[in-house]
Amino acid sequence: MFPKLLNRVMLLAAALKNGKLVPQQQWKRYIGSLKKESDKLGFFRNSAAARKEVYLAVVEAIRKRAATKKFGVLLSGGVDSSFIALVLKKLGHKFTCFSVGISGSRDLASAGLAAAKLKLKLVIEEYSVAAAEKTIKEVVKLLKTDDPVTIGIAATEVAALKLAAANKISVVFTGLGSEEVFAGYQRHAVAKDVHAECWNGLKEMWERDFLRDFAVAARFNATALTPFLDKNVIVAAMRAKPEWKIRNNEKKLILREIAAAAGLPKDIAFRPKMAAQYGSGFDKALEKLAKMEGCGNKRDYLRQLL
Repeated sequence: MFPKLLNRVMLLAAALKNGKLVPQQQWKRYIGSLKKESDKLGFFRNSAAARKEVYLAVVEAIRKRAATKKFGVLLSGGVDSSFIALVLKKLGHKFTCFSVGISGSRDLASAGLAAAKLKLKLVIEEYSVAAAEKTIKEVVKLLKTDDPVTIGIAATEVAALKLAAANKISVVFTGLGSEEVFAGYQRHAVAKDVHAECWNGLKEMWERDFLRDFAVAARFNATALTPFLDKNVIVAAMRAKPEWKIRNNEKKLILREIAAAAGLPKDIAFRPKMAAQYGSGFDKALEKLAKMEGCGNKRDYLRQLL
């Protein structure tokens, strides 16, 4: 039951049984079953075959999720969200992209560039530090944590979902999961066994990502569509050899090559990874707020908000 639901919806807690997130061990067993399937099939015979099959799996995952009548795309201007938007446009769908960030942030600039090059409808909202403070306080109250990374990411998500809701959109595409299946983090680049790190990262998403994202999405009664966590995408991506994913410290290489071949401009396809809290500028706003309050660091500032 859960895998089927997971392939349709990742962030809306109400969509799961009894409105609760599936138990952590059940998620880990599910990922374990996908690993067995991938291992049984083995690596693709060459990188060209891998790129073809991964591309087909991603496109199909996006196509299935786009069956909903009205949706948007949370656009950061990076390869994940831009590729999703490109595929949706090629499939003939009409949709709006949303981007949020502190005034002058990198994601706002990159999303604007991607929207212009791909001719996408984009709605943006620029936050001042004062406006960011209100959102950060809201997130601290919601999640009850003083972890700066969690708060920075969640603040970006809250801002984006608020913007989408203001435009009467409650269903959005996100790139969640791409970093794990395509080896996009620095820990993948330094790992002795890249794929072991990928599988472990997928298992750890329950605690690291799902708890946060389910809470945020439930707050707005929102649904996030996550094609990179589709069962077939995970299996196909994990059948691509590690050296096709990371080379000369270029991470997520196979996805970037697939996106570029599909028509995504190279400067977007190969844009360096920047985590949501940094790209949106919410982490920097958090740092400024901590200094304004005379706190020693971001965690001290957040602790006083609890």
